[in-house]
Amino acid sequence: MTTPNSRNSSSERPVILIHGIATNTDALWRKTGWVDSLEASGRTVIGVDLPGHGASKDAVDRDAADLLLEEVVKHGSVDAIGFSVGAWALLLAASEQPTAFERIAVLGAADMVLTGGMQAEAMQRPLIEALRSTAEPTDNPMAMMLRGMIADAGNDRDSVADYLAASKRFATVEGLAAITAATVIVEGGADMAGPSDLVAQSIPNSERVVIEGVDHFEIPISAECRSAVESFVNRPSR
Repeated sequence: MTTPNSRNSSSERPVILIHGIATNTDALWRKTGWVDSLEASGRTVIGVDLPGHGASKDAVDRDAADLLLEEVVKHGSVDAIGFSVGAWALLLAASEQPTAFERIAVLGAADMVLTGGMQAEAMQRPLIEALRSTAEPTDNPMAMMLRGMIADAGNDRDSVADYLAASKRFATVEGLAAITAATVIVEGGADMAGPSDLVAQSIPNSERVVIEGVDHFEIPISAECRSAVESFVNRPSR
């Protein structure tokens, strides 16, 4: 989904946004003010939906990083912002095609996902089954929350579950070291997934922002997060 900007742009590079699980571009980025604010700063904004979500509902067999790179190749060089699952897709894309990304912001990319195998299908199986269940999984608070987010965003629960179950590539520590984009890593001080120490250490040109008292799903709706990220992506390149 492309949002054209009629104002004079502060950069010829568009800003690509990629959301996290259960939501979509409209629900996470537009309704919370990110799109309007970035456009007001002179940027052109492009939203990429995860497979099984939003405009990519039927692309459950695709890799999120590939959907992202297909959009990137249209523009030559981009800035990008990703949250949670979208942040990991962005990190993978930026590690595979380093020269395509000038500045990236990754929100909620905790080390535990990288080191604990949380992205593996076996680890995701209880959540997948809870999303597919016709009965409400009241014994699984995370599934209950995600089911609510899916409904609020107008997504299809089975499609989201299919995406979680699909085989996909994932970022590695070695891959992160290949990223050349200037990177800001934003983490919530109260994120139960933990900090992003290893992620920050592995990316050569990176800086960190820790938002105290904010949990995982509060990161992208935090005014402090948006201010820091917008300032970063609008910073003149060296």
